[in-house]
Amino acid sequence: MEECQHRLGLGVYALGRLRGPEAADLRAHLSACAPCRAELAEFQGVTAVLARTRRGAGRASRTGASVHVLSGGACARAPER
Repeated sequence: MEECQHRLGLGVYALGRLRGPEAADLRAHLSACAPCRAELAEFQGVTAVLARTRRGAGRASRTGASVHVLSGGACARAPER
């Protein structure tokens, strides 16, 4: 099975950092490539978790609350100090 050349841009696209003609080309490609759409959905799930973690980390440092740590594909609480 040949690997799709567009896979390299999926992570950057999921982060919202792919711009201009490259982004337009990838959007057009996604309409016809189910494997890339599936991989993009996975990346978007990860970017959503990272965004929540980043926002939560800011609150945790101010409040002393526990920070969630990704471990083995699931969220686990960090030990209290």
